[in-house]
Amino acid sequence: MKLLGSMKEGDLLELVREPENEYDDCAIALHLQGNKIGFIPASVNEMLSYLLDADALSLFAVITHLEKNSQPWKNVAVAVYFVQEVNKELPAHASYLTRIEAPHYRTLNNKNDKQKKEQQLTLENLFDSDNRVINLDTIPEEQKTAKEHFEKYYSKYPVSINNTGRYVQVKDDGIYSYMYEISDDIQLVKNGKDEEFLEFFLL
Repeated sequence: MKLLGSMKEGDLLELVREPENEYDDCAIALHLQGNKIGFIPASVNEMLSYLLDADALSLFAVITHLEKNSQPWKNVAVAVYFVQEVNKELPAHASYLTRIEAPHYRTLNNKNDKQKKEQQLTLENLFDSDNRVINLDTIPEEQKTAKEHFEKYYSKYPVSINNTGRYVQVKDDGIYSYMYEISDDIQLVKNGKDEEFLEFFLL
């Protein structure tokens, strides 16, 4: 990410709706100084997209954590807030609404980073490859939206893997819509022609 060197914690980001996004009708891009740096994860963007479309709240995002030496998909963490004028006294239990605090970011820790380095195949390998496959039959029931996404856009790219299941190839940027739901467990699989693919799983 070319802009990473100029980013700093506390930078404000613009939320930009992309209703015509090819992979996600609820897509919300994050812009820094007019440059797109990523997206709100698909698992949490639906309600935010409704609020933006309705212009119901004044929403903004802030960079809360930077890990420039981490994997690309973990470089930046953001929080989304809304600001509203309060014309009445809030009850005591709602006082937290008057404070803007950076959330605790649990994704990065030395133990997990060490474990990932020890794995032969990593998420970095996955995102660097075009030979990515997912078994539609292994997508968890609670990931209904994700399953519909992969079935809709990738059923036309079936791959005959030497395992049971409906495998499809995900070779384009559509994988990034669910990048935060992908398990660290990356498996090397082969098709009938002995060609190698990286199989990924959703949590």
